[in-house]
Amino acid sequence: MGSRTDDVTARVLANPKYHQLVRKRNAISLVFFVVMLVIYAGFILTLAFVPELFARPSGAGFTTSIGVLTATLVAGSAVVMIAAYVQVSNKVFDPLIRAIVEDAT
Repeated sequence: MGSRTDDVTARVLANPKYHQLVRKRNAISLVFFVVMLVIYAGFILTLAFVPELFARPSGAGFTTSIGVLTATLVAGSAVVMIAAYVQVSNKVFDPLIRAIVEDAT
């Protein structure tokens, strides 16, 4: 049984589509990481160095501060990024994975 598994593993590792999948996944993951890093670090650094900005009301007649509004947008950005990653995964990664599995079996 180990021999069959080793053969399949060797075929997958030798498949150019597998290397394409790894390259694309790494590149896309890096983009998502950088975007989220900028969003979160921007929020935290603003909170650390300009806290009075977040204490201001978000507009005339509103009791919600800019900080609460910004934190909500930061949390919402995580949901949007997750949805975007799932979409990319379904459209880009899944077809490559199916092709690799078909080639290996």
